[in-house]
Amino acid sequence: MITKEKRHEVIRAILVNHSGSTQEEIKGILESKNIYASQSTLSRDLREMGAVKIPLEAGGAKYTLAGSERNGLGLNEIGQAVKNFSVNFEPVGNFLVIKTTPGNAQAFCVILDRQKWSEIVGTIAGDDTILVIFRKAADSEKIMSKLKQSVNGENQ
Repeated sequence: MITKEKRHEVIRAILVNHSGSTQEEIKGILESKNIYASQSTLSRDLREMGAVKIPLEAGGAKYTLAGSERNGLGLNEIGQAVKNFSVNFEPVGNFLVIKTTPGNAQAFCVILDRQKWSEIVGTIAGDDTILVIFRKAADSEKIMSKLKQSVNGENQ
């Protein structure tokens, strides 16, 4: 029987080396390597690994690893999320409301959370809206600046 760690290692390689557009595709590649996992196990593995489904420029979507699982993608990853997911930002006191394209708030939120920016106390994601909660109102400007810089590929 294969261990969870080994299964995660193989899934990680699949996400880096293949398109990984659906769980069924990932499951099929696993099975071709004689690794069998139920749909619920694969779903749980992807969630535990921090995998998120992101849209592709050419259409469709694929699973990718977020944050620490990708060895600190940092601003490059958050910049891609801003480009791919966000529609607009609206600061409101100690909050920032981020509107995303439909169905992408949770994926964006996972990537945002993995940045571990000290100004952010927490986030809440719906279908197309994220609420970012800050320690103080001035932090919203700092985070908006970081998000804008990320699109341009600038460092934190």
